[in-house]
Amino acid sequence: MSKIPNQKKIAILGGGMASLTTAIELTNQPDWQEKYDITLYQMGWRLGGKGASGRNINAQNRIEEHGLHIFMGSYENTFKVMRQCYEELGRSPKMPLATWQDAFKPHNFIVVPEYINKQWIPWPFDFPVNDSLPGEGNEVPSIWGHMCLLIEFMVNQFQSSSYSLNTLVNDEEPCPQINEIPTWLTSLLKEMEIEWDTRILPSEISFLYIAQKLVQKIPQEPSQHQAVQHQALLWLLEKFKNWLFESFEEIIETHHKFRRLWIIVDLAYTIVRGVIIDGLLFNGLDVIDNYDIQEWLAKHGATKHSINSPLVRGLYDLVFGYENGNVERPNLAAGIGLRFSLRMQLSYKGAFFWKMQAGMGDTIFAPLYEVLKQRGVKFKFFHRVKNLELDENQNAIAKIQISRQVTLQNDVYNPLISVKDLPCWPSTPLYDQIVEGEELKAKNINLESAWTHWTDVEEITLSAGEDFDLVVLGISLGALKHICPELIQARQEWQEMVEKVKTVQTQALQIWLKPDLKNLGWIMPSPVVDAYAHPFNTWADMSHLNIQESWHSEHFPGSIAYFCGPLADTEKITHFADHEFPDKEMNRVKEEAINWFKENIPILWPKITSVQNSQEIDWNLLLDPKEGNGLERFDSQFWRANIEPSERYVLSLKGTTQYRLKPDQSGFENLYLAGDWTRNGINIGSIEATVTSGMLASRAISGYPQKIAGESDI
Repeated sequence: MSKIPNQKKIAILGGGMASLTTAIELTNQPDWQEKYDITLYQMGWRLGGKGASGRNINAQNRIEEHGLHIFMGSYENTFKVMRQCYEELGRSPKMPLATWQDAFKPHNFIVVPEYINKQWIPWPFDFPVNDSLPGEGNEVPSIWGHMCLLIEFMVNQFQSSSYSLNTLVNDEEPCPQINEIPTWLTSLLKEMEIEWDTRILPSEISFLYIAQKLVQKIPQEPSQHQAVQHQALLWLLEKFKNWLFESFEEIIETHHKFRRLWIIVDLAYTIVRGVIIDGLLFNGLDVIDNYDIQEWLAKHGATKHSINSPLVRGLYDLVFGYENGNVERPNLAAGIGLRFSLRMQLSYKGAFFWKMQAGMGDTIFAPLYEVLKQRGVKFKFFHRVKNLELDENQNAIAKIQISRQVTLQNDVYNPLISVKDLPCWPSTPLYDQIVEGEELKAKNINLESAWTHWTDVEEITLSAGEDFDLVVLGISLGALKHICPELIQARQEWQEMVEKVKTVQTQALQIWLKPDLKNLGWIMPSPVVDAYAHPFNTWADMSHLNIQESWHSEHFPGSIAYFCGPLADTEKITHFADHEFPDKEMNRVKEEAINWFKENIPILWPKITSVQNSQEIDWNLLLDPKEGNGLERFDSQFWRANIEPSERYVLSLKGTTQYRLKPDQSGFENLYLAGDWTRNGINIGSIEATVTSGMLASRAISGYPQKIAGESDI
């Protein structure tokens, strides 16, 4: 077929969420096929990148993930894409996960344990439901908007405390009189028509409520603020905070409820103070990224209780924020961490979390693939990108070197299988569609591994002007030094990015158990647990997925648990010629998981022990269709070492934001960037960052989408 005049051929490299979002946005315009011819090149047999999952057809079609994936209610752009995808897919109501609200269900119960006196004490949060739905296209609140929400959160936390007024107010102590308030403050409050009625709130508690009234009166646009208004807000909050601490000081170490209220108030006040003092309302959050988030909180006076609280530590755990995977070296850029935390906790829609009702591949990447394929995007599976070559002037991509990994029986690979009528990705290639399939299967070849000893079947060269006009690089940061050496050598900004913006290995564990949570000894609702013992510091109950898998009644799981955490880098990552390295790392994960399980699981699930009050795990409670004995049953579970260059999680270390490249600023005229490693306004490892980056890449190429939620703080 001849090329349409002025039509540009776009080669999208990599099939992760950023690449797919770029393709979705480019093809959203009704006349896109007159403008673009899009081909996506993907290593191996499936899409999804770090979010890819598969169904193990040899193990009850169970879901096997790269890690633990749960959408946050603040993921506005991600939900916008997925809602559009499900609507366009138009599945029959009789099909599983026919709509986006079938595919995602709200979850609001979170636990962040405190480690006190060598004991783990659960700190539960049941976040309130709200009437909004994510993905409706609304703008993310501004920094000042988040400050207003934060003060409302302080008030709500205080009001919901059963130990507030009656416990804290001493009737024998004199109330603050109006003449004890600074004249400048009384004048401001009078000018702003804010009443001060100490008869209703006869204590320093009134300072909090006056602060609440004050932020409600201050304009939303920071350029209209007066310095004296900020001064008043900080004065009021500081007075309230200091009084609260004095009230709790003697019992803060021993009384859980009082300590937790104090931590919330202290952190909230510190954030408001830091935002105002550092001028973040006008300059954005990136200006404090030379600080680690704990350093920044300390700079603005937060106490050790707050800085070391699970509310802060849990933020590091959520984003694997540890240099080289070393949990003794937490590191997270302050502005990035603050942005992520504020959006996550204060501007979620509907629910704090939205749990997928099947695997990541089933709920996200299969629908996206089906929609893009229907639209006319071409997919080249089993195409491993090896090198990007520059032209003579080093201004553009001239050639792309690709290895074709296998020979297909037919020209097109059909990647999906049906599990209970739901289109899913399998955990291994569909060998019957591959000429070399029997050999691949017999040798257990991993076509997604850089350490594979498999010899690819053909070397392909894509040439500019013939095979592509534009390139979207959607392969993750960890792989760039291997496939972009010419680009790195040609541009200092590329050298700095691959050197300064670091990545980390991660590990994941999935456990299927006979008992339900109650019979394991967990007495609270189905949780997501963060800030627990390293290295598997995050646990989510995923028991709802048991009906999506193909378990027989005698082995039907009562509960399913997903865990994840950082995987410390070995002293030296071995060369790809060391074909045994992946197995070594998998064995390391297994060993760490078993040791961690023995030491920490009985605290969460006291009934998993063989004898009451014992620490000895009853391994027979783990599901094993092969009916292994004791610890042998662990072999039937699932674990991963995410060590591949493109699987490594992108860190947001302090001082590194400036080295990220924007999607439209690759430095090469026909190259656009897409991924959570780019400078995309969120700049943290999350699917929302990848989607936002993909939208930015599409806009750089096509001008659309014109509006992208949350791309800027200001």
